[in-house]
Amino acid sequence: MNAITPRLCGNDALLAAARAVIAGGGSSNMRNLGIQDPLVVDRAMGARLWDVEGNELIDVNMGYGPHLFGYADAEVVGAVSERLRLGAMTGIIHRLDPQAGELISALMPSVEQVRFANSGTEAITSAIRLARFHTDRTLVVTFEGHYHGWSDTLLRGAITAGSTGQHGRTELHAAPGTNPEALWHTVQLPWNDTDALTRFFADRGAEVAAVICEPICANAGVVHPLPGFLAQLAQLAADNGALLVFDEVITGFRVSRGGAQELLGIRPDISIISKVLGGGFPVAAFGASREIMNPLARNEAFHGGVYSGNHAAVQAVVSMLGKIQRSPSVYTDLEESCSHLEKKLRDSFAEAGRHVRIARAGSVMSVAVLSGPQTGLEAYDAAMDAIDFAAHRRFQGHCQRGGLYFHPNPLEPWFLSSAHSREDMDRIVDVVALGLRALAE
Repeated sequence: MNAITPRLCGNDALLAAARAVIAGGGSSNMRNLGIQDPLVVDRAMGARLWDVEGNELIDVNMGYGPHLFGYADAEVVGAVSERLRLGAMTGIIHRLDPQAGELISALMPSVEQVRFANSGTEAITSAIRLARFHTDRTLVVTFEGHYHGWSDTLLRGAITAGSTGQHGRTELHAAPGTNPEALWHTVQLPWNDTDALTRFFADRGAEVAAVICEPICANAGVVHPLPGFLAQLAQLAADNGALLVFDEVITGFRVSRGGAQELLGIRPDISIISKVLGGGFPVAAFGASREIMNPLARNEAFHGGVYSGNHAAVQAVVSMLGKIQRSPSVYTDLEESCSHLEKKLRDSFAEAGRHVRIARAGSVMSVAVLSGPQTGLEAYDAAMDAIDFAAHRRFQGHCQRGGLYFHPNPLEPWFLSSAHSREDMDRIVDVVALGLRALAE
């Protein structure tokens, strides 16, 4: 694969055209924040994408994570294409629905029943409403750095109750325009801080409807839970009558067949899954025991959506999870190749004399340029303080021009797939080494 050719008018012109009619150029703020060197995609296949100028890049952003088997997997695309031909959405229960639910339950035993949604945000919103119904409480505990979609209730800033020593309501919004009262019923605690967790539940545990977290904080630097932290969290939730909700939008079917809950040995009350669930098609789900899901079955609690569980999305679920079931070695193979890549990347940064934070959970990897030697990055705020954001963005630009794409935001993880060959991994290391040399100039 050759390095990217000098930019022609294609990427620039099409980005300008997009910005004329789509606010910011793309339909997501994070997508627009990722525009450093203009890049407009024409197609994607396997582990690669091609821009409108014909430049080929190895991609480790991979659509933010859904493509476990790579872009345009023939089995999944073929099945969904046939489903589109036969009717993508009728608004009626379809013969594929029970098959999809059974596959989820088989891979993730904590989930006995599910409901489908169109996005992680939708699924999380419904799961939180269900938890509040069950407990007849309103307070939701979240954790610093964990992302749970863009609803008013859960899209929040970084100041936490634990870090300020205050256990009252936290009103720092992450997006202007949100309802100022939406956060009155949520509290944010520091991740991996057992003391803050214990103090909070001693003070306000009887008010808590749900505790929601990414079991591995994959959305902001892949911060693992410290040993015993999740077990303590699960016990405190149970002791206080609150429901434990795992947001496995990223980790579900990604870090292991049964998600992070299987990997870590902690069973939540409610699980949210998306991304790998549909292999790139827009679908999400939330699920739990029959007892917890029963109010939905009885129409006592509410969840809806015209396109929720549409036939094309459910076909993608059946195809993806069926392929996972028939590919028992996919996770061990990915672990082997990603471990090889991690070691080579650490060597490259060491040889370049650059400090780096590399954290990994299976095929999810965070690579961030640091401002200096750092330790103790198990907390979100410590990791944030250590990252050299400006240097990382320059590094990303050098790598993109060398034929490797990842998001310029160092908190956005890399995602590897079964389509990334050992040769691809070696090429990634070569481009990173070139990027580090350019960064030093």
